[in-house]
Amino acid sequence: MPRPLAVCLAGHVDHGKSSLLGRLLHELDLLPEGKVAKLEAASASRGVPLEWSFALDALQLERDQAVTLDTTRVHVRMPRRELIIIDCPGHRELVRNLVTGAAGTAAALLRLLGIHDFVVAVNKMDALDWSEARFSARRDEIAATLAQLGVVVHAIIPTSARDGGNIVAPPAAPWWHGPTLAGALEALPDERAAMADAPLRLPVQDVYRSGTRRVVAGRVAQGALRAGDEVMVLPSG
Repeated sequence: MPRPLAVCLAGHVDHGKSSLLGRLLHELDLLPEGKVAKLEAASASRGVPLEWSFALDALQLERDQAVTLDTTRVHVRMPRRELIIIDCPGHRELVRNLVTGAAGTAAALLRLLGIHDFVVAVNKMDALDWSEARFSARRDEIAATLAQLGVVVHAIIPTSARDGGNIVAPPAAPWWHGPTLAGALEALPDERAAMADAPLRLPVQDVYRSGTRRVVAGRVAQGALRAGDEVMVLPSG
């Protein structure tokens, strides 16, 4: 089995990112024994339907407000591949956490930091009664936008995190003949070997100062960094 591929799960608040990942873990039978019962109890105590995001939103504030405040890294073992899925917050105020989570990924559900490989999940299709017309309109809109960015879209798929539609098993929608979310994720290419030979790219997360000494903190996105290399800092040059 290939080494784990890092995937960033990103999108705006309330798009169901954490719910999608929580349901994926359930469908793959990766949640601990008794976890679903705890999720049911936690959801019932708040007067809401079973909330799959509670499987990941460990902070009390996250559960109370139904939002993701920090990044969460989850190892997902699939039949043919292992992924590291990084669940990121969607609020603009928390964009720094989102960028931090995306810095180490090689594929994404939304564009971040020059990442070029995409799988797009159009979630909450159950709220639209799995309307083919509504999905097709949104799919065409997304495809046109991403084409302008010059990225590779491997799949745009309809999903329903709440009822598990098209997560691991195909949905109850006779018009859909494409992949499931799990299938699309398993099919993502791994371009890290080629990236190692590419020019160095290191997005700077922060700069720490100690007297006259400065330490630049970041994660190498591509290329390699060796002692003695000359480094150009952008945008100053």
